[in-house]
Amino acid sequence: MICVEDQGPGLSPQVRARLFEPFFTTRPPGEGTGLGLAVSKHLLKQFGGDLTADNRPEGGAVFTISLPAP
Repeated sequence: MICVEDQGPGLSPQVRARLFEPFFTTRPPGEGTGLGLAVSKHLLKQFGGDLTADNRPEGGAVFTISLPAP
């Protein structure tokens, strides 16, 4: 398991609900395709893993990559 955390404002409920949808982005038009997290989650699922996102209790977001043991 790999966890990546930040100390930012965290993920709003509206963003969390759509975070892994293809073409969803919080960036202004022309500054992001909204494919990175959707593609990453899809690839990890193909290998039996997962990509999740949550808010840390102390603030900020945490993204977790999990893969099965070989």
